[in-house]
Amino acid sequence: MDEKPPIRIANIAHNPNPNWVWIRNLMGENFSLAGRKLEWQGFSTAPELNAKAGLERKLANRLKLIGRYRGAKALARAARNEPFAVIVSHGPWSTAWTEYMLGPAKAGAKHLAFSFNFTNLPTGVRKTLMTRAFNSVDAFAVFTDAEQEIYANYFGIDPNKILRAPWGVRAPLLAPPPKQIEGEYFAALGGEARDYATLCETARLCPELQFAAVARPHNFEGLSPPDNLTVLFNLPFDEAWAIVWHAAAALIPLRSRETPCGLVTLIGGMHLGKAQVTTQAVGVTDYITNEKTGLMVPAKDPGAMAAAVRKYHTDPALAARHGAAAKAYATAHCSEKATIAFFSGFLNQRFRA
Repeated sequence: MDEKPPIRIANIAHNPNPNWVWIRNLMGENFSLAGRKLEWQGFSTAPELNAKAGLERKLANRLKLIGRYRGAKALARAARNEPFAVIVSHGPWSTAWTEYMLGPAKAGAKHLAFSFNFTNLPTGVRKTLMTRAFNSVDAFAVFTDAEQEIYANYFGIDPNKILRAPWGVRAPLLAPPPKQIEGEYFAALGGEARDYATLCETARLCPELQFAAVARPHNFEGLSPPDNLTVLFNLPFDEAWAIVWHAAAALIPLRSRETPCGLVTLIGGMHLGKAQVTTQAVGVTDYITNEKTGLMVPAKDPGAMAAAVRKYHTDPALAARHGAAAKAYATAHCSEKATIAFFSGFLNQRFRA
């Protein structure tokens, strides 16, 4: 019997490696759907690879415009040569550029906008252009319940197209790394939508305790960290997570209750079995249960965060229980297997019908 043709999948992301094809290796070479194997091709919108040397590279690094254009153009060119059955874009910018560049070359491909998340919602012309592009996307995957309603209302997307996906990843570290900071300390990691002014004030309210933050330089512009807060910028991946691994607890101060960000740090800390004090924000509440897998505090409330930190400081057994419960939850619901199951379900729904 003739072998069935493969399901051709294009994967486009802001990843400097154009051969990064998301979960292909996790699914395995022998994965098939109705007797059809999956054939992946990767595309990168990262300006480091798509922009040429010299002034053009500097411009692309600053605006990210050239990288997005060239990555989406390369995908469209490949689609014209041989159509794709599925397109997976990562992030809203890759999604919008892909839709604009494809045109007729989309040829009925099912477009899944994965990791569809905004730190800041676009306004003006950007909102208009993105709304138009998103209208022809087949499905969106978001990681929090609140985002389903936010994006449906803001961009006029059919709510039935917005799917709730788990944040499914592996643990950021598998073995204890060397300890870089002596003694007990509480650590914050991350640069997206963070409120490090509140962290600074929290540290001032707890002069007897030590704190550490691994962030980006812009996060601390205009701030004066107290002496008991060690600030580190742009550490390599393993070194950054080593700070969290050895912390008494992790801290995630977000800028508002409506901020659907911080999940990379949150779920990574859960996989490490780390107790966490987080802002009570949309998204966080989908993964953390207050007083069971962590402690949640109101936004912009250094007093509440300081009280939660002291609670873990004075009761390390409580921190250990919360950390163990968080790890159990992440293992059950936020693993790479959960991501594979989500994508397999997406394929099944569209190709078995």
